[in-house]
Amino acid sequence: MTSTMQNQFSKQVFDLDEALENIGGDMDLLKEILEIFLDDYPNQMEQIQKGILAGDSKAVEQAAHSLKGSVANFAAGRAREAAYRLEVLGREGNLGEAKEALADLEREIGELEAAMNAAL
Repeated sequence: MTSTMQNQFSKQVFDLDEALENIGGDMDLLKEILEIFLDDYPNQMEQIQKGILAGDSKAVEQAAHSLKGSVANFAAGRAREAAYRLEVLGREGNLGEAKEALADLEREIGELEAAMNAAL
């Protein structure tokens, strides 16, 4: 993968420039927020998983909505879309596709975490 292709891929996962712009260009603040997110997101993922296992669509909707908001702050479009899919499934009470959607979210969050760690 060329450096240009790598940069485009990285921006699809996590757009550092846009994330910095969202918080006024303060890199120290961004690093602090990234660290908080990296510590907290596993809990949100666990809440989604527990909701799916329990058949609790409201819990899935709420946890996915919260995670969607968190990743949106970092201009992480693919992870945001994956969380949104779970939020909608929860809102509609349709958890039949939730395990597949969770697998997609886990993949996107894994890539996001790697990109964030590289940025730190």
